[in-house]
Amino acid sequence: MIDDDDNTLSSKPEGDISIASYAELHDITLAMTRPSKRQLDIISRSLEPAVYDARDFLDAVKNMILTRRGKVRIVVLDPGTLISRKDHRFVEMVTHLSSYMEIRKPGEHHAEFNEAMFIADRQMVVYQKHSDRYEGMANFNAPRLAASLTENFDTIWQHSVTIPDFRRLML
Repeated sequence: MIDDDDNTLSSKPEGDISIASYAELHDITLAMTRPSKRQLDIISRSLEPAVYDARDFLDAVKNMILTRRGKVRIVVLDPGTLISRKDHRFVEMVTHLSSYMEIRKPGEHHAEFNEAMFIADRQMVVYQKHSDRYEGMANFNAPRLAASLTENFDTIWQHSVTIPDFRRLML
């Protein structure tokens, strides 16, 4: 159920949840990020602004990092879109908190990969079969699915390449 007062899930449903809009994707991603303590693993087409550039999501990620020393690993399938866009606050956060957050692009082994996933604390998951669409599924308590997706994420991460445009040069 969506709580209209703060635009988040007021209770976490059990089982698989169908996602049918970017608003629902945002609400579920936010509801998974807020209680996260250790790690977020994200594979996204281009860090869709409706989800990843929303102020409440940014605050939740920043809180996880600064109060719990969490880590965020991000694989962006289409970094060119982000590089050309200079005002994405999540990307800016990555450059400021680079000890805790990193953005990479898939290596040549996974250049054709087109799925999207969001894994929080190896427990909560959002999965989209096609990264260029908002349709997908989510589950707040799916450790087996999270383990499987994390294994896939780790393989992609190991073969991924850093993106120099997202590194901050400190002088």
